[in-house]
Amino acid sequence: MIRLTIEISILIIVGLAYYFADYIKKYCKEIYLVASVISLMSIIHAIYILNGYSISYVPVLKQFMRAIDSGALGGAFFILVMYMGVFDMKYPISKRLRMNRGELSIIACIFTIPHNIHYFFAFLLNSKTIIQMSGIPLWTNLMMFSAGVFAIGIMLPLFVTSFRLIRKKMTGKKWKSLQEFAYIFYAMVFVQVLMVYISRPSSLIRNLNLIFYCLVFVTYTIFKLKILIDKKYMSKKSNLAVK
Repeated sequence: MIRLTIEISILIIVGLAYYFADYIKKYCKEIYLVASVISLMSIIHAIYILNGYSISYVPVLKQFMRAIDSGALGGAFFILVMYMGVFDMKYPISKRLRMNRGELSIIACIFTIPHNIHYFFAFLLNSKTIIQMSGIPLWTNLMMFSAGVFAIGIMLPLFVTSFRLIRKKMTGKKWKSLQEFAYIFYAMVFVQVLMVYISRPSSLIRNLNLIFYCLVFVTYTIFKLKILIDKKYMSKKSNLAVK
């Protein structure tokens, strides 16, 4: 059985976001509701796991629940949302994907919450064991937890203010200023992911996933810096033309 990894999750999410773009925009509230019910079920699933219960699912559902619990599904949504900010809008595919950026970011948060809850309490339950560690294992666990908590603290306000009802009550300048914290959120997620894989024994799958995440975040950073440099250059050029 093929595991629903982050790479496979991204391919599925991009395909669904593209082909069902019009439906996502039209039925976003219904999608939020379904995603919330699934998220609640995943939280209950996590509670059972933390209490030592073993839960059996049919193969497809098992992979789906694992993707939510591991953060692969939420991460796939976030990577797509992240890259929407650097898409070249001259391409039709970019325009179609970006039309639901706000809606997809909300869905990403909904599917990420069960993962956050599971691993937050798993860390607390294992805190005595972690404190007794030393060297790299100790520091990777502490950095993983700290980056995760910091990321959650940033994600929640971004999540709430992504809803149109809340967004309408804010000034455009204030909302945009708050959205700038998304870059810190992405950075914290990257740190957390790095610590997760660094703490694991070296293997082909572990190394490939580590390389994949590094490529995703480094490439995004390069694209984003290029956009910022181009904007600064155009702004400077425009000011010189006015003078």
